[in-house]
Amino acid sequence: MQKTTQTIVLLFLCLFTFFLVWKSGYRYQNEVENVESLKNVENLNYVENEKNGTLSKVQNMCPLKNFVFVKTHKTGSSTMSNILLRYAENNKLNQLMGRYPTGTEYGDLSRHYYPPPPPGQHYNVFLMHADYNHQFLLSKLPSSTVFFTFTRDPVSRYISAFHFFKLDRYYDSSNFDNAVNLHMADNSNYLINTNQCRHCARTVNSVAHDLGFDFKGYVKSVDKDKFLGDFLVKLRKEIDLVLISEYYDLSLVLLARRYCLTFDDISYLKSLESTSRPYVSEATREKLRQFQYVDAVIYDFYNATFWDLVKKEEGLLEEAERFKEHNKMVHDKCVAGKQIGTYDTYQFVLTEFGRTDFQCRAMCSRVLPFAHLIEKRNQGLRNDGPHQKDYLTLQDLYDIRYRQ
Repeated sequence: MQKTTQTIVLLFLCLFTFFLVWKSGYRYQNEVENVESLKNVENLNYVENEKNGTLSKVQNMCPLKNFVFVKTHKTGSSTMSNILLRYAENNKLNQLMGRYPTGTEYGDLSRHYYPPPPPGQHYNVFLMHADYNHQFLLSKLPSSTVFFTFTRDPVSRYISAFHFFKLDRYYDSSNFDNAVNLHMADNSNYLINTNQCRHCARTVNSVAHDLGFDFKGYVKSVDKDKFLGDFLVKLRKEIDLVLISEYYDLSLVLLARRYCLTFDDISYLKSLESTSRPYVSEATREKLRQFQYVDAVIYDFYNATFWDLVKKEEGLLEEAERFKEHNKMVHDKCVAGKQIGTYDTYQFVLTEFGRTDFQCRAMCSRVLPFAHLIEKRNQGLRNDGPHQKDYLTLQDLYDIRYRQ
């Protein structure tokens, strides 16, 4: 009797083990077969396992902890950086930053020294201007890191950059519109037989440049459309979400939904807002779009995918309107007025309440001095140095990091 019982138990264990192996193999085969189809679904984040090629859907990356903001020039990225600097500090996340005073323009990421994070911890965040290097960033941050960025209509972005960087000073012209046309004429062979472009840095096709596009390879390529298409495929694999500057509040609410952020997390004051808007004719605008063909293709592609995402999010437009109301209340609570600051941009003047509130002063602080304070704090420095009225101080950064 005892021997019979042992035989039955042994048989049951064998059958159960066989079932588990079969189920595991079936699930593996199913996942492998669906890898490519899942990759084509734009609103899914995914992590591909390097060992077996399977795909795991990651839909609830909450709370947002490990992320890279791929910062692009003149797309509202300074405002976004301020939002994320505040979020990182409020949540005690370790920001990948160079030794003070590195600043906000990193260029080649590999040439900097990065002070180590606290013992037993790792870097969580990177959000400065840099030559985009996905592999390098993942060598410093966890493999689960989320990547997102902004793009903007290439014509309005060019005009904003040309004005902000005062590039019209290089051209003897009576007005801004003429200077823009002279700039294009000065680079008539650009992307036809050369990737060189005079006075174009951070201005012409700069979104593509900031995202790591190989312009030299593009000029040499036999099939330029395929070269650009392959680049878009690469971006879709590496960057989880691309937002659109023209729909700034809607983009922020989409980001908040995706990664469980609150309205307070994404509230903002516009950073580096220009005090004037130069006139550019419609004819010049059309030529500018052709001049920046690469950025135009990237923008059109991601503008379409952005609205595909919006359509799938029930009530998102209404939520964006509620966020606008919330952000106005925050603005009115913090801001008494504004004045002309550096680079012919507006600088906010805080209310009496705002001057004593960390979040208000953090929103008012520009990215460069904000980043310098974090760099100092990360290195244990105590010399605050001169700082602008209504900005954060070094002591503020120590307090928020080490408070209980």
